[in-house]
Amino acid sequence: MSVPVARELDIMMHHQHDSSIARIRSQPSLGYRVQGTSPAPCALCPVPCAPASASASASASATIPAVHMEGMLTAAAEALFPGLCPHCEQPLPGGNRGLCGACWASLVPRVGGACPRCGVPTDDPTEVCLDCLRSAPPQRSTIVWGEYDGVLRTAVLSLKHHRRDDFAQPLGFRMAAAVAPASWEPSIDAVCSVPSHPFRRFRRPWAAADLLARSVGRRLDKPMVKLLRRHGLHRQAGHSRARRLELPRRCFSASPRARGLTILLIDDVTTTGSTIRRASEALVCVGAEAVYCAVLAHAPDSRRFS
Repeated sequence: MSVPVARELDIMMHHQHDSSIARIRSQPSLGYRVQGTSPAPCALCPVPCAPASASASASASATIPAVHMEGMLTAAAEALFPGLCPHCEQPLPGGNRGLCGACWASLVPRVGGACPRCGVPTDDPTEVCLDCLRSAPPQRSTIVWGEYDGVLRTAVLSLKHHRRDDFAQPLGFRMAAAVAPASWEPSIDAVCSVPSHPFRRFRRPWAAADLLARSVGRRLDKPMVKLLRRHGLHRQAGHSRARRLELPRRCFSASPRARGLTILLIDDVTTTGSTIRRASEALVCVGAEAVYCAVLAHAPDSRRFS
């Protein structure tokens, strides 16, 4: 190889090297500062070496922002203070929220027969219970997803009292999966929730039934509409079965917008069924075509409902 040809190859390799350096320095993720300096002549070039392009030169001479620390701080906080499963109190991996994998796996629907009108457990799921035979409820059917016990009880209490709204979607999707196979599901026009007690709205602006209804409606592709208002100072929590059954008929009022609609009414927990019965009555009284109910959990013993 002749000397002029070798010299030209050296010059080409030198310029490629400078272009690579300019590209590396222009990367914003390296997190260092590059001070602008005038290019110095080298032994191979008769003139000072220029950057590969004007934009590369501007990027190299500018101050490059430092690496964002938010992700690193979050990862460090999760490693030092991991979230705990509210039921078994075991650390949650990574940034997971809600329950741990084992507790989610143990959260299963209720098994056994249930009254098709009010949803209470029965021996024969094809026949209504004695209470419904004596006094038929206004709703046409009620689906109860699970028993208010164990992991489900912990999840409901976390959603209702501990500001854990991240439970609403997985629990609501489970309710929607139980409603979807029902023969009346295609006729649903709107999803509505049982409103919370007025005093509770002062203590917490969210309502568990409202969050569940939004998740159910999203899963079933049905609009969620607020059609009910709650009146009076009557509360069901902590009362005996006899007191719960005395819930006044006028404790709920419904919007005229419910007229002609087939409504899916959502509640979080039922014990005697008085709340969903009174709410369904209010909807039927203003002209709702039909009311169907879906409840997340059934609490057979009112003393455990807290």
